[in-house]
Formats: sequence, C-alpha cells, structure tokens
Amino acid sequence: MNKAGRPMGKKDYTPKDVYQMVCAYVEEGSYLGAQRKIGINRRTIGDQVKKFIKNNPEEYNKILDAFLARNKQEMIFQNAHTTHKALNKVDELLDDTTSLKEAAMAYGILYDKGALMNGESTQNTGLVIKMSGNIEELSQ
Repeated sequence: MNKAGRPMGKKDYTPKDVYQMVCAYVEEGSYLGAQRKIGINRRTIGDQVKKFIKNNPEEYNKILDAFLARNKQEMIFQNAHTTHKALNKVDELLDDTTSLKEAAMAYGILYDKGALMNGESTQNTGLVIKMSGNIEELSQ
C-alpha cells in the first residue's frame, strides 16, 4: 500500500486520481515532489501526467494558469510585506548615517520592484516640464 492507501503496482487510475497527480506535479514542480505529496510512484505520475497533457492540453493549461495566478497573488502579498519592512529599515537608516543618495536608490529599487510585481512599467516614457513665461525670457 502507498500513502494514498492504494495497492502498489499497475492500476487503472480514475480521472480524479489523474487530476490529483497532475495538480501535485504542477504544485511541486517535479514527479518526485508529487510522489512525496500523494504517495504514488513518480514514474506512474510521470506517465499519467504526460498522457493527460497530450490528451487534454487546454485543461492542463487551465490548471497551470490557476496555479500561477495563485502564486502571483501570494508573491504580491509577500512583496508588499517585505517592501513595508524594507521601507521601515530605510527610514531607520536615514536617521543614522545613510546619505540621501543611498536612500533615494533604496526607495527607487523598492518602487521598481513593486511596480514589476504588479505588472506595471518602470520606464519613464515621457517628461513634462511646465514653465511660466516665454522660453526666450527664461533662457536669458
């Protein structure tokens, strides 16, 4: 018997069993990881996952997309928590000996990383300067 309470050896797996193998493989990132998680031999998992992907590529992509979306949300939450901690540390350093240049770099890096995690651009695409008066007058 394996961890899942199934007899060892060849077996016809139910669609639910195969779905469990595919999800375990996606979540763990390897057949060995999936084996550790659900207790079915990694070769069996590999065979079933490969067959599932071949026969159900759209369904596999849906499973993978759902996993990636869930992980992205977790990463965004973790990044927000880490950024908050880092900003507090930068504030503490400003009170000590950190130069303005170092603080500006730290804030810039944290801003860029946060923007990237949210799928936003970190590039400046334009610059608008408003001047009061005529350019000829201001250039003198």
